[in-house]
Amino acid sequence: MKFVADKKTLLSMIIPAASAASNKTTLPALEGLLFTLKGDTLTVCGYDLEKGVRTLGTVVPMQEGSVIINAQKITSIIRNFPDCDICIESDERNMVRITGGMSDFSIHGVTAEVFPGLPELGGDNAFNISRSLMKDIINSTVFAVAQSEARPILTGELFMIENRTLTVVALDNFRLAMREEKNCVFDNDNRFSFVVPGKSLSDLAKLLDDSDEPLRVEFTAKYIIFKLGDTVFFSRLLEGEYLDYRRALPQSNKIFATINRSEFIESAERASLLVDEKLRTPLRCRFEDNILNISCSTQYGSVNDNLRIKKEGDDIEIGFNNRYLLDALRACRDEKLVTSLSTPLMSMMIEPAEKDPNSSYTYLVLPCKLKD
Repeated sequence: MKFVADKKTLLSMIIPAASAASNKTTLPALEGLLFTLKGDTLTVCGYDLEKGVRTLGTVVPMQEGSVIINAQKITSIIRNFPDCDICIESDERNMVRITGGMSDFSIHGVTAEVFPGLPELGGDNAFNISRSLMKDIINSTVFAVAQSEARPILTGELFMIENRTLTVVALDNFRLAMREEKNCVFDNDNRFSFVVPGKSLSDLAKLLDDSDEPLRVEFTAKYIIFKLGDTVFFSRLLEGEYLDYRRALPQSNKIFATINRSEFIESAERASLLVDEKLRTPLRCRFEDNILNISCSTQYGSVNDNLRIKKEGDDIEIGFNNRYLLDALRACRDEKLVTSLSTPLMSMMIEPAEKDPNSSYTYLVLPCKLKD
């Protein structure tokens, strides 16, 4: 294989593909990128058996062929070249030579035959959605997926589509994040659902820009494929029955507090300065009259912080893990929020104070038991 391409073209293909290469394996093929040249089209693919990225680009061809090159090494090498044309060639022993400007590298490659077979990158079911909206949906929910493999299905996010409405849910044993967008799905009026691994969604979000260009989403029984022009991102779907998240949503809350989001975050951040992470000291939140008092007492000392709220219902004292509370608040996009509660042992619900008929979000944070 031998071709010439400029630095910008190579990086636009290598960097996305490298995000899918494995860095926790002893198999050189999974740590590498598969370079394949046919005609003047170069294909670069990274794949860790769970998710993958394939990119296409036009280069100046000299000899067709294919080789696997270590993802971290090739990325670092190309990044450190000056802005110039770069020649990449491999021989029958899979030695790869990279030249450009006044630099000349030779690194060991791996035969292309050992690269794992890719799934079919197309599906019968498909729809289109705005790239910026998908990015925003992922970033506002993915923090709530479970990190533990104890219940593998909860390490993913549930996507449900019905009547062109997309509902996305992430939850673990301590919190829930839900986002609903109406009239955002195009070219498909069918009803379907699937669960995408949270790690795959985090990697996809890094590839998405803030444009309104369409993102093509196709899926099969086992895989989901996202198409962004010449870049294809694909991931294995999680199998199994997702939890009935509706049962977690409180139906009888009687205490409501309207709160300024920025002030709530700043107050919780100040109180968190004395949290003992090893002991998981909760923030003590007391909703009394029209004041929210957030306090914390640990081996390091104590803190009391107050902010004004507008409350309806009884007074209540409830404890929260500071990180779970802050994750939910930071994911909200409205400055005026409504928190609703019922008892110190039931989840607090966080929603926007002003409802949008086409876009909504809900966060639940499970309380911690407070010691007197």
